[in-house]
Amino acid sequence: MSSPTLRNPGWRRAGIIAAVLYLLALHGFVLVLVVKTNFLTLAGKTLGLLPPEEWTSEFATQTLDLAAHDRAVPPGAVLLLGDSIMAEVPSGLVDGRAENLAIPGETLHMLSRRLPVLRSLEQARAIVLGIGVNDLKYRPAPTIAADYAALLRRLPGGVPVLMLSVLPVDETAEVVARRGYLRNATIRDLNTRLRTVCTAYPACTFVDAWPALADPATGGLRAELHGGDGWHLSMGGARALAAVLANEGRPGLRPGLARGREAP
Repeated sequence: MSSPTLRNPGWRRAGIIAAVLYLLALHGFVLVLVVKTNFLTLAGKTLGLLPPEEWTSEFATQTLDLAAHDRAVPPGAVLLLGDSIMAEVPSGLVDGRAENLAIPGETLHMLSRRLPVLRSLEQARAIVLGIGVNDLKYRPAPTIAADYAALLRRLPGGVPVLMLSVLPVDETAEVVARRGYLRNATIRDLNTRLRTVCTAYPACTFVDAWPALADPATGGLRAELHGGDGWHLSMGGARALAAVLANEGRPGLRPGLARGREAP
């Protein structure tokens, strides 16, 4: 026998309205959760669909902005790719036709993801890679070296590549001291592996910036060349690094490209 309540049309309508309101409230909560929080990012990381902390909305925006910039890059440019250290390098001091397409915080995984939108790679005169230090936060040196090798294989085969060594850090700086992955011994080990990777790639020239930037007494980044955190370069440090790339990087470029000169 059915309940008198269920036979009552008024009760049925009230039940339907309550159910509809409940569903609307539930969907509204989910919408707020998705729009107003980083729920999708966290879910993607939890499910392994996104690398932890490497892919952010800011990086996606910068990727789109640089893709638009890339479309205006003329053939024959020298492309600077990498992280915040490379982003601060005065491109004109590296080469007169250099274009800086670096993104602060970038890792090898992130750069690999945005290669398809960098159409200028195919017509570049040279590619300068300054990347790897951020990867130390997520992966050990052998894995980073393997990722670098995979990245090189994806670059156009006929374009010279300058692989910049990962730079030394000032371990006495508080910011560096708090980051256990930023240790010069670890960076030296990584650079040894990267040099080997570069040697196996015919178009690659390894550019060791360590001698020009390191303090001979401590082996770390010279104090006057960083901005106080022991890691990122000061303006003087960025200019010094640009000089290393323009001068020591000459073997990786076709004749006449160093110091901003165009090939005849």
